[in-house]
Amino acid sequence: MPAVLNPVMTLNDAARELIGNGADATLVTINPDGSPQVSLVWVALRSGPDGDELVTAHLAEHKKVRNIRRDPRVAVTIASPGNLNKELRPYLSIEGTAYIEEGGAPELLEVLSAELLDPNVFPPKDAPPGFVTHIRIEKVGGVGL
Repeated sequence: MPAVLNPVMTLNDAARELIGNGADATLVTINPDGSPQVSLVWVALRSGPDGDELVTAHLAEHKKVRNIRRDPRVAVTIASPGNLNKELRPYLSIEGTAYIEEGGAPELLEVLSAELLDPNVFPPKDAPPGFVTHIRIEKVGGVGL
């Protein structure tokens, strides 16, 4: 029987603003033994006719890439970089299903590094094609958004 996918979601304006053109995020994948594997990644938001998705890039086939290929269930948390004045910091919590696309990592990292880092530093000019993770947004939570 084919898998039934949850409807794709469109994020509200506050969530879209938090992600912007790139944000630091915590990506959780599932290890073969069922334990969580947690990584800090850069994410961007891509919108299409079917809704929004998060994308992140990897230059090598890291553990998170192998985990997603085996079990596509993921969770992502993005915290607001501001509001450090003893108030609750707004954050976005996303659960979804991911898939891996071969290639395209340097191009996505170039876009993200323009927002988050000096693009002359990263990605390296001789970077391999790598992998792009696409995360289908299925459940959204958080505080202050």
